[in-house]
Amino acid sequence: MNRIAIYLRLSEEDYKKTDESISIVNQRDYIRSYIENENSLKNSEIEEYIDDGYSATNTNRPSFLRLVDDIKGGRVGTIIVKDMSRFSRDYILLGDYLSNIFPFLKIRFIAINDNYDSINENGNGIDTDTQFKTLYYDLFSKELSEKVRSSVKQIKSQGKNTNWAAPFGYIKDPEDKYHIIIDKKTAFIVKEAFDLLLKGYSCIQIANIFNEKGYITRSERKEELKLSDYTRNLVTGSKVKKRVWTNPSISQLTSNELYTGDYVYNKYRETKIGGRKKILLPEEEWKIILNTHEAIISREVFDKVKKIKEKRSFGVYTGKKNRSIFSDKIFCKECGRHMSFRSDSRQKKNSDKIYKYRSYYCNLCKAEKTPNNIREKDIIELIKPKLKDFKIQKTLKEERVIEHKNVKEDILKEISILNSDLQIIYENYKKKNISKDEYLKEKTFIQDKKILLESKLEELKSEKIDSRKETDIDVLDEEGLLKAYARSLIDKIIVSRSGEIEIVEK
Repeated sequence: MNRIAIYLRLSEEDYKKTDESISIVNQRDYIRSYIENENSLKNSEIEEYIDDGYSATNTNRPSFLRLVDDIKGGRVGTIIVKDMSRFSRDYILLGDYLSNIFPFLKIRFIAINDNYDSINENGNGIDTDTQFKTLYYDLFSKELSEKVRSSVKQIKSQGKNTNWAAPFGYIKDPEDKYHIIIDKKTAFIVKEAFDLLLKGYSCIQIANIFNEKGYITRSERKEELKLSDYTRNLVTGSKVKKRVWTNPSISQLTSNELYTGDYVYNKYRETKIGGRKKILLPEEEWKIILNTHEAIISREVFDKVKKIKEKRSFGVYTGKKNRSIFSDKIFCKECGRHMSFRSDSRQKKNSDKIYKYRSYYCNLCKAEKTPNNIREKDIIELIKPKLKDFKIQKTLKEERVIEHKNVKEDILKEISILNSDLQIIYENYKKKNISKDEYLKEKTFIQDKKILLESKLEELKSEKIDSRKETDIDVLDEEGLLKAYARSLIDKIIVSRSGEIEIVEK
């Protein structure tokens, strides 16, 4: 029986359109109606593959990948889509499927609105008109991304705030989604932060003051406004009982120029069209539009605070200074919060010897006068006995990885040769150098060999050997071994006030 795969896709951009015909429900009804009226498709087994909220340029769509697996496994005879853009807007990918993969696997592909049915195509499965159409979809997708970016830039140039949420101290204007208005519940907190910095308080001191006063935090206010849910934002296994103000949160708050009533944009540039990675532009390239909304603090106050903070900065932070082997892995058992790292150097009197003190402490417990501290040395002493076995296991694993990699490479080479052979016999058949019977016989023989090799490859993949080699384990000193152990095996380290240390491995 011919098994039909119906592929349905809806992108996030589609949700903004008013055309109901592109919805998943309507795509399904449209395709099923086509099947009912096509004699060659009636009474066939139908399987649906649905990707809801995925772009056509994204090849990591879950149902698309499942469809590809079923294609490879010979479980699909016909694929039907409303139009080619539902399947893919990547010209090269779509062209490869239509020209090579589907004809070779004898899969019928139908794009209803494009009036395309591969069973009617001559040659290798794609005519000139279809090639231009797939190229158009690819170019259209890139052009759409550029248009969206240009549109957002145009909106920003008019002083309209395009951020998904207003900054702490403001809320979105219910009558204008591009405008922000004062949030009376939190604006005074922003003003107080600036005032305290002007009086000489540090960011950490201000955070402690705000915690003592019980001021609502930024994340709590977003949850109140139902803008975000931070319950999944916890790395530790134990739940955080209370959200608190911290040094970084005060520093970020008092660096936002929006509080002056001016709108700043063009601070970042995307690395590529449609990409998510951005780079910070030089300050002279930033663009400012004055008085777009009500100010919480004056420009004069903001500039004074900025100078104060610049004077307190001692050099540029590289991200590596004062980092521990276990940074980002230590958590407080009492409150569940991530513990901060502190490194001090002290010189003994009448001696040239310098002693380094490296430890972790909990900001929240410290603020509540119930401190939780642990020395890094104590954690290292607990781990040291495990390093010998770890080194042996890593050495054995690296030997297995090399052997595993060599076998995989040999199989992949053989499969590549067989693929070339398949292409050669197919071309010979198309040129009428060999008969259809000869072609099918040779094709079956090659495919059987491929199936055996691919099953061996799948067995190797199922062994789940991590082929990443971080470094040569034999040349590592004790510190290097500690780092490798922490990176490879430690998920988190939970510390209690009583000095108990629990190491949770991955």
